[in-house]
Amino acid sequence: MKLKIIVDSSADLPIEMINTHNISIIPLRVQDEFGKEYLDGINLRSNELLLRMKNGEQFKTSLPSYDAIFQTFLNNSEYHCIYLACSADLSGTHNFAQLVKLDFIEKYPNSRIEIIDTRSVSLGIGVLVLELIKDIEKEESFEKILENVFENINKIQHVFTVEDLQYLIRGGRVGRFAGFLGGMLNINPIMEVSEGKFKPLEKIRGRKKALNRIIEIMEMRKNIKKESIGVVYGIKDDSVESFIKKLVDNAGDETILINQVGSAVGVHTGPGALGIFFLSK
Repeated sequence: MKLKIIVDSSADLPIEMINTHNISIIPLRVQDEFGKEYLDGINLRSNELLLRMKNGEQFKTSLPSYDAIFQTFLNNSEYHCIYLACSADLSGTHNFAQLVKLDFIEKYPNSRIEIIDTRSVSLGIGVLVLELIKDIEKEESFEKILENVFENINKIQHVFTVEDLQYLIRGGRVGRFAGFLGGMLNINPIMEVSEGKFKPLEKIRGRKKALNRIIEIMEMRKNIKKESIGVVYGIKDDSVESFIKKLVDNAGDETILINQVGSAVGVHTGPGALGIFFLSK
């Protein structure tokens, strides 16, 4: 049985990981305030987007095109595909892909495509992919592979902070009062993705304290097994460098995925985002 991993670009996977494991990426679309449309990771790189956002430009996101999803399925028709999609509560991509799959199966009835709502985003999906790769390399049965995916979805943790909640507010991800509080009181909110949705966790005054607190939360929640950790950041500065160094120093031999947030996710989190992703106890 030949398996193929598919994700959408909200997974923010490092390019080395994509190439090493031959992972297919379905790009989400991003529009700037002048109406120009880009494909996430193809003709719009995240660092360019984040710098433009820092200079005041506004962007919005939309689903992948029908053709992008259909063509990805077609290009991998000789495989049994597992598509780990962005949380259905954060994006319509999962549900749209299900509709495309119905059309695809009608034309190619022997195709095997599993589309899974990961209830995750960014390197939360990346951690799930890493664990999936381990099971594939161990030559687990397909049923066992799927069982482990769903078990890990129930354990996946996303803990992150942003410097400005306005980006999440514009996308309808958090309430307006939370944005006012963050902007007026120099609060760096710590948030999580729980049951597929953004939820506030703690309010910390000052970025350094917020970043230190994120590591503390991970140490309290993380599974003691040597499983993967994901780290995603916006524009890299000294605080990000210090955070990554501290995490790497403490992590031992655990696999750590580190990447800049992609354009589709960065539109909603902004240049000052930083988050970690791991499996809970």
